[in-house]
Amino acid sequence: MPVSEDMEVTDFFVDHAVKGRWANEGLPSDDLSIQNAIMVERSSRYPLMIDPQGQALQWIMKKEPILTEHNCISTLTNPRLRDDLRLPLGEGFPFLLVSIENDIDPMLDPILEKRVTRKGRSALIKLGDQEIEYDDKFRLYMTSRLPNPHFTPEVAAMTTIIDFTVT
Repeated sequence: MPVSEDMEVTDFFVDHAVKGRWANEGLPSDDLSIQNAIMVERSSRYPLMIDPQGQALQWIMKKEPILTEHNCISTLTNPRLRDDLRLPLGEGFPFLLVSIENDIDPMLDPILEKRVTRKGRSALIKLGDQEIEYDDKFRLYMTSRLPNPHFTPEVAAMTTIIDFTVT
């Protein structure tokens, strides 16, 4: 396949304005970080970011200020996780799950697999034993502080695993 010698893959997917915006949001300007950001933004599956240094977490927090405005940050161990997901799912807000270990609660499978049902004009998603309204603008971000996690094959199949580890 013919290709230009000076072609930059990252320039094919995003322009300099987007890279500049990401830099303003705290994303380092190296090629690996930009490639990771492209995957976060363009993947059809929700991103699960390996982030021992907190680089991706800081970027996502600046990129999505609504996370802190509406308290859309949680952990899998939070007993109110299901309740905390209601507003973001229904209003199309982003939601951030931090400190993911090697596995993810099966309660989140319908969200990760985007099992949305349509009833009339409403979109619904089943969370546990309840159907909750779903807005297509909803975004889920997940971060893991583990430097070398061993995610289950099920988790790998339902998410886009992106390694933000600084070497």
